[in-house]
Amino acid sequence: MIKLKNILNEVLNNFSVEADLFVDTSASHYEITNELRALRGVTIVNIITPEDYIQKPGGDDYIRIRLKFVTRKESKETLQNIIDDTLASDKGENDLRIQGVKSFKFREGTLKRL
Repeated sequence: MIKLKNILNEVLNNFSVEADLFVDTSASHYEITNELRALRGVTIVNIITPEDYIQKPGGDDYIRIRLKFVTRKESKETLQNIIDDTLASDKGENDLRIQGVKSFKFREGTLKRL
């Protein structure tokens, strides 16, 4: 008997990746992670910034996240779409789509298929 779970696993690919974000100090980390969860394909966002990491005074806040996502496409293409949706502007070059995110880069070697 064919199980629905097996069919979905063949069609959808689940991945996990770590990313580094630099955000405005006045931005809410909670709001940023909620908006990341709202992006197409993103299923889970966890903040995994090391406990011993010391934020630099006067600079942007650093956040390390683990992001899980689902795709039918190639994983790297979906990652680029996530970056574009996070940083792209709807109105102009200075207006970021997710307010407060200044830099968003995926960590090399952390992409894993689940």
